[in-house]
Amino acid sequence: MTQEKAISITQLINSNWENSGAWSDIIEAMRLVLPVGEGGSDPSKDPSQWALLPGLCCQAAGGDPDATKEVSAAWLLLYTAAHIVDDVEDGDLTNDVRTLGGASATINVANGLFLSASLFLNKLHEKKQTKKLASQISTDFYKTILLMSSGQHVDITNQQMSLEQWWQVAEAKSGSFFSLACRVGAQLGIDDPLKIKGYSDYGHHLGVMLQIIDDLEDLQPLFSSEENHQPINIQKSLAMAYAFDVLPETDRVKLKEWTNATPCETYLVDGIVELLNRCGAGLYMLAEVERHLHLGLKSLEMVYPSSPAGDKLAVWINALKLD
Repeated sequence: MTQEKAISITQLINSNWENSGAWSDIIEAMRLVLPVGEGGSDPSKDPSQWALLPGLCCQAAGGDPDATKEVSAAWLLLYTAAHIVDDVEDGDLTNDVRTLGGASATINVANGLFLSASLFLNKLHEKKQTKKLASQISTDFYKTILLMSSGQHVDITNQQMSLEQWWQVAEAKSGSFFSLACRVGAQLGIDDPLKIKGYSDYGHHLGVMLQIIDDLEDLQPLFSSEENHQPINIQKSLAMAYAFDVLPETDRVKLKEWTNATPCETYLVDGIVELLNRCGAGLYMLAEVERHLHLGLKSLEMVYPSSPAGDKLAVWINALKLD
């Protein structure tokens, strides 16, 4: 049923595109990058499942999840746009970027996704269920996007981030966006600021967990058995921010030099791994995942009665727990 609901959101998006007046070429390009059914009912493998967060929070708060269709569609479109823009800005020529025709075409497609999201936010003014909160929700969306852009700007313009900067960027780029999905959903289900904040906090911790886990996955090439390695793109990771915060100056110099080496030979990789292990960077990241898991579950426990929707939210954040 969860996957069916996610598909219904993408169908709503496609229907909106067909009636938008946009040319077929850009519609097809936007469809190409929109995540649909990529990992079954597992949100970590199928990002379209995360678009169900507003509906689940609304339902858990006692509201009608159908009231969240437009905000769910807008959120998924913005999620997709931010993802492909991030790839381009990081110089990451993924298959999506190549298929769309390169960086310039990808940015144009992202603009189409941003504007498509705005069309859905405009629809909030037309529905009886959402009309009262339409202006407030739209403003919340746009302020959150601006906050995300602020975090992305710091990410792009800094060669190496401090530990404090890394947390600020993660909270702005990922924490705020997932917080938005849960907060808006709860607002459409209940008029209780404290409970709405609880769902918002749950989304914040969920988003930050996802960012830490993404950084952990970026560390995997370090443990490759190949003799030669491509440049290791972990300079702006949480592991590096933590290492530069706690290692002595001599080790920080080595770490920076080794991670910038092209190609990164096996002996350099071994040195990087040794320094990261010495300062406990991996353990620190795992501990932070656990901390945000605990805080996310605590936020949920404070706001929702036992219900299928609330239980689903707990299952989703628990599924991110690392063994």
